[in-house]
Amino acid sequence: MRIDTHCHVLGNGVDIDNVDNDVFLYAEDNQLLFTRMLAGMIEGELERMEGDLNKDGMISTFEYIEILYRMLKESEEIDGVALLALDALYEPATGALDRVKTDIWVSNKYLSRKVDELNARFKKEGVTGKKFYFGASVSPNRKDWESELDYVINQTEAVLVKLIPSSQHIHIRDKRHRDFYTMLAKNNMPLLCHVGPEYSFPEGIRNEKLDDFKYLKRPLECGVTVIAAHCASPVFPIMDPNVMKKFYKFMEKANSGGTVKLWADTSALSLSTRLPILSEILKTFPPRWLVHGTDFPIPIDGWIHLPLITPKVKIKEYIEICKTKNHLDKDVRIKRAHGFSDTIMENAEKVLRMPK
Repeated sequence: MRIDTHCHVLGNGVDIDNVDNDVFLYAEDNQLLFTRMLAGMIEGELERMEGDLNKDGMISTFEYIEILYRMLKESEEIDGVALLALDALYEPATGALDRVKTDIWVSNKYLSRKVDELNARFKKEGVTGKKFYFGASVSPNRKDWESELDYVINQTEAVLVKLIPSSQHIHIRDKRHRDFYTMLAKNNMPLLCHVGPEYSFPEGIRNEKLDDFKYLKRPLECGVTVIAAHCASPVFPIMDPNVMKKFYKFMEKANSGGTVKLWADTSALSLSTRLPILSEILKTFPPRWLVHGTDFPIPIDGWIHLPLITPKVKIKEYIEICKTKNHLDKDVRIKRAHGFSDTIMENAEKVLRMPK
């Protein structure tokens, strides 16, 4: 199957005590100017996708899920999408929930149930060859991480566990997390971990040092298969440090045993700001170490990939990219035009804990 391994779930729930029934998204008590601007851009793009079904000027959780369902159902390039939960922020020292700094919480119970409902809907409507997958998220900082991870492993069809260290205040290299990683490894549950700059969440900007790829050494030592998001690439090459060559050396060492234990995903590489480094990413990372991801709803910019600016992109391909409305398809066609192999879409089945 051709799978997008990195797709976020959003909503508009403001009751943090109701996370098992709705997506909690409220950053107004913890907001930064940049993240406020990005949120506005995303909301505008979702409205242009005709996501505001009741025309009330906002995208509800229900409407966002409808966008995802419609995109996958109509996609010509993608067969499956891993929808990602995101656990709350828990204080590392106490394990207590931080209600102010938790800007988004997509609970495992909510999303697992929603994925089952969407797949049942495909079946009811006679849609074949399409499937949503459940990407869980369990913070090792939470007091009850063991019971939550046990739930994810044994009572859901989770295909991975997702973490954003900076946004969730997780010290990936902390020795206290060894048991957490061991439990992942014993159950063949891969870890999708954000590395590199994080500009989507206020806490991500404030705690960027926590997203250092070198910290992945700890879960790898414990036997966990890891997917490093975004190839550790800079978001803004002018200001962000470029550590991709160092990250490649790190991957090379991790994968030296003949089995790929450290993967990288191609999520958010279609951002216009990353255009100057796409050729470097292609030269640096072999397709056999990559999995496909969009990072939707992070903007997928098609217009910027002009043939004159990007020599690999042919005029015919550029016209097709600009005409493509489906964001899943647009992302694939942008990367294909730049030279990314289609095999990266199929690599996901080698990494994910696929349902039986």
